[in-house]
Amino acid sequence: MTVIGTLLAAGVVPLIAYRIGRTQAAWQDARSAKRSLRRDRRTAWSHTVRLAVGAAVLLLGLTAAAFGLAR
Repeated sequence: MTVIGTLLAAGVVPLIAYRIGRTQAAWQDARSAKRSLRRDRRTAWSHTVRLAVGAAVLLLGLTAAAFGLAR
């Protein structure tokens, strides 16, 4: 079980870091663009939502793993 948790963490951490970077870049694009601001803002929000969902799934998974280890 520990090996699975380690592999899961090793795979998820770079993914979350990528999503954070992508979200930040999308918001910078939305702020710097004067044309098509609406589309850029929609793209930035979609990246933000994906990041939030990924973080929530990660936290739920870690909570479930901790609960399983505590039993």
